[in-house]
Amino acid sequence: MTKRLLVLSIAILAVFLVVAVVMVAKSQDAGDKGDFLKSIAAFYAAIEANDVEARIQLLSDDVIMMPNHWTMIRGKDAVSEMIQAAAAAVFNIRDREVVYIDISGDLAYTVNSYYYTYHARGQPEQWHKTKNVHIWRRDHTGLWKLSVDIWNSDVPLNQFAEE
Repeated sequence: MTKRLLVLSIAILAVFLVVAVVMVAKSQDAGDKGDFLKSIAAFYAAIEANDVEARIQLLSDDVIMMPNHWTMIRGKDAVSEMIQAAAAAVFNIRDREVVYIDISGDLAYTVNSYYYTYHARGQPEQWHKTKNVHIWRRDHTGLWKLSVDIWNSDVPLNQFAEE
């Protein structure tokens, strides 16, 4: 009887350990996703507020930006210069839809669809339909940073000027 009780106790303990490991793993995944979603929200809030410094803080040191109809820009300093120069104009986003989001360890990405306007202050808004892919990487401090930003228009190039 004691041997049976010992085997049963070990089996119950093993089940509890497996359940505990699964719960901790799920809790960690939920925390990772929560932190990631907060970084995304901060990124779009910084765009809406035209907060250049907040946007720059969310960039990885080796960020790559691949703008629509433009040359690739590499590195936080170069991308920061572009963002600061563009801050004189109006850049807004509306109707953003998250098409896909995934997290795997310290890498994550989003696919978005939205309308944007980028125009000189005092000029009328010109809304363009576009989409982007953002690749995010968690840095050594645990913060999510934008690592790759690529976007392009939904409008064919020959119609873009007419839009």
